[in-house]
Amino acid sequence: MDYARPQGLDEAVRSLKGGARALAGGTDLLVRLGREEDWPPGLVDLKSIPELRVLEVNKKGLRLGAGLSFAELLASHEIAAYPALHEACRVFAARQIRSRATLGGNLANASPAADVLPPLVAHGASCRSDRRLIPAEELCRGPGVTVLAPDELLVCVELPRPVPGCRSFFHKLASRDAMAIAVVSVAAYLEMDGELAKSARIALGAVAPTVIRAREAEAALAGGPLSSERIARAADAAMAESSPIDDIRGSARYRRLMVGRLLEYHLARLAGPKAASS
Repeated sequence: MDYARPQGLDEAVRSLKGGARALAGGTDLLVRLGREEDWPPGLVDLKSIPELRVLEVNKKGLRLGAGLSFAELLASHEIAAYPALHEACRVFAARQIRSRATLGGNLANASPAADVLPPLVAHGASCRSDRRLIPAEELCRGPGVTVLAPDELLVCVELPRPVPGCRSFFHKLASRDAMAIAVVSVAAYLEMDGELAKSARIALGAVAPTVIRAREAEAALAGGPLSSERIARAADAAMAESSPIDDIRGSARYRRLMVGRLLEYHLARLAGPKAASS
């Protein structure tokens, strides 16, 4: 197997032609290679590419290089403005894995249970490759499959600047606090005007072949206060929009139920005592 360590983005893209695989943190790829009979013709080590290491705030929002580790993201003050994303980074794997695993690697892995994708979708993020801009919610086609071409490289993630008064949350339900795959995950971003929810974005993980938007649930919340009735309608809609499967981590029935319960719980917390009395 060939090994390349390009020093720039153009060189990295050229190195990927011919079926070579990109290597960032390697926490998923190296495990997979140990199980595969047919290894790729080469590995392209991305650690020396400056464009993948960017972390900057600009007029539009926040730009995060795909090569940043989860430990680096957690150590930054910039993602504090994105509570759902910060929480996803906090509960991701364990400390040792967070020091190696990268933002881009987690996204390119295209797991329906990926921790970081639901909050990115909820926050309205986009993924920039070496050739185009892709909305985060359109990045994955199915389990393990993205829209990226074999020689296309994910460069960074761009998040819009949060609107004043916005609220967001992320909840990962798993069998233990660390080193566990999500049974269900729920992320939401709400633009608030006082007690009024002007708009909402809700993303669900591990309940469909890809992370999905719960658009009917969003519509149930938008345009009114976070009353108990609206919250209940949103929870019911999110459950109806889910299409989970039975597996060793949980049944489809349990997953669907927990989508509604988690969404209801966190929305009620955002609304405060007035939701319970409305």
